[in-house]
Amino acid sequence: MHKTHQLLNPRTESFALAALLGLGVALAVFQDVADDQDEPDGQASDWKILKGLRRGGDPAQPVGPEWVKDGLTELTAVAGVTVLAGATGVVSGGLLIAGKRREALVLTASFAGALALSEGLKNLFKRGRPPAEYRAAEAVNESFPSGHALLSAATFLSLAFVVAEGAKGSAMRAYALACGAAGAAAVGFSRVYLGVHWANDVLGGWAAGSAWAATCWLLGHRRD
Repeated sequence: MHKTHQLLNPRTESFALAALLGLGVALAVFQDVADDQDEPDGQASDWKILKGLRRGGDPAQPVGPEWVKDGLTELTAVAGVTVLAGATGVVSGGLLIAGKRREALVLTASFAGALALSEGLKNLFKRGRPPAEYRAAEAVNESFPSGHALLSAATFLSLAFVVAEGAKGSAMRAYALACGAAGAAAVGFSRVYLGVHWANDVLGGWAAGSAWAATCWLLGHRRD
């Protein structure tokens, strides 16, 4: 129990080591996915997943009832740039008022850096999106990595780190981190389900966003 408490406590060196390990794993995953998305096997798996989420082979009909599509359309909007920028600004402002300037800076840097990282990587890889007939939502710019997956992973995990750092007890810390990861996972799935991204785009976005969140936390880590 004591080891688990130490691992989940953002104030300990154990948590810093875990974050550093997570950063390394995320970078390795991103490298693997970045290589795979341009390979025949990777593209074949992307097509298989995309078509598997369509009913009766009809590109315009995602599997499941209409309310699932409507719900995921609303969910994917949560990770839009405007919403995440607003949420980051509101929370950062509250942290500043509370005298937590370091946490506010880490959160702001996480979002701003993730946005720049997303645009830079998209321009670097220039991967095309799934065909228009598969898309159940609007989409612009390049496909890899998924900006929604990247931004949601970076922002939600950074928020989770802030909550975990101020929480008392390992249960609350675990809950905060689980919520951050679950939120990013749900947003990423919505992008593939709605046909605006390939599965590898989302995996790459999750990996890059997680790596950036870990980097921001490590750079702002208070050693006391």
